[in-house]
Amino acid sequence: MKQNYNLTLILFFILLNLSNVYSQIVVNGEYGIGRTSPANSFFPELKANQTASLSIGKKHNSDLAWSQELNHPETGLTFEYSNYGNNQIIGSSYSLLPYLELPFLKSKIKGLALNTAMGVSYFDKTYDNGANWTNKAVSTHFTWSYRMFLYYSLFSNSNLKTRLSLGYTHHSNGHVKWPNNGLNTFLLGLNFKFQKEKVNLEKDSIISSLPVKFFSIRTGIGQHSLSRLENKNKEVYNVALSYGKIYKNTYKVGIGLYYRFYESYYDYIKSEGYLINEEYPELKKNAFYNSSTYGVFINGELLLNHIAFEAELGFNIDKPFYKVDYRLNDEKYIPETNSYEVGTLGGYYNVKRFVAGKLGLKYYLLNTKNSPKHNLSIGASICSNLGQADYSELALSYTYCLK
Repeated sequence: MKQNYNLTLILFFILLNLSNVYSQIVVNGEYGIGRTSPANSFFPELKANQTASLSIGKKHNSDLAWSQELNHPETGLTFEYSNYGNNQIIGSSYSLLPYLELPFLKSKIKGLALNTAMGVSYFDKTYDNGANWTNKAVSTHFTWSYRMFLYYSLFSNSNLKTRLSLGYTHHSNGHVKWPNNGLNTFLLGLNFKFQKEKVNLEKDSIISSLPVKFFSIRTGIGQHSLSRLENKNKEVYNVALSYGKIYKNTYKVGIGLYYRFYESYYDYIKSEGYLINEEYPELKKNAFYNSSTYGVFINGELLLNHIAFEAELGFNIDKPFYKVDYRLNDEKYIPETNSYEVGTLGGYYNVKRFVAGKLGLKYYLLNTKNSPKHNLSIGASICSNLGQADYSELALSYTYCLK
């Protein structure tokens, strides 16, 4: 469970924060059926995916800027059970996910809502090199979990809404252990929303305010496993500087620079791993530099008092070791010889080496509603290379606002 301790900490803070805002209790029950995509070659045959969930949340009716800006959204926790249609090899997952639900295209489609959630899952079956080698989707019991659903109201009364649901779920361990191909599922289902009779909302007007400029510094430590043969958790150290603006006390947008050092890359170079001596001996000339990544990024946060949802898109200016990383993780199994063959640098590599991403949750020490001059935050996130997990991270940030 070590790789998901970071996220569990964030979930605890969310539980504390949910009770602080005047709101309306909401309970959702949902059943969905769908299809899970094969995660690798020789992946076992799957029957239909069946998922059941129970969500307990609150409708935010306050006059806070973010509540009005997001049309009085709903936040809470979702408890989800999924069966993947193969009990012996894939088994089932049990998930706990903080969620945010808000009206979607409200002016054009009545009764449409968008629900997004990120949390942690437990799998009762995992990859095993002997007995369960065909399941390369999940190799750790605990994984990250992400879901995004659209809901459309079919009919409703004062206490109950019956809604059609269409969505996508993803599970990944954040590359802390190989293999980590992940599971992707598309679902169609029914959602039943129970709530007390509606209360009068505050006047639905945007609290106007000038953008607030900020500077931020972030430092973090992550966990990363390089490949099948180098399957040990090693640290990723990183630091980032950013500048940006906070709009309407709700949207925090910044641009910046980042630096990352991969301990697994450095150890592979120093130990003269398979590809180093054979094809990339130049990496040994400056092992420290070649184990690092340098880049620029744009970052966005949705500020909900102490809690923030965070997304980041980065561009790697230089990541010298990634050609080795890519080939090691793109290896192919050759059944005729019962052996593996490292991958090649195809066209996909020329895009993937440049694009970095991040998705996560943050907890701010001070309430963000008035953009305090000094603030600290702790966050857990999953970092990626063009959508494929790279490492899991716990980070500490300091933000300075220019009033």
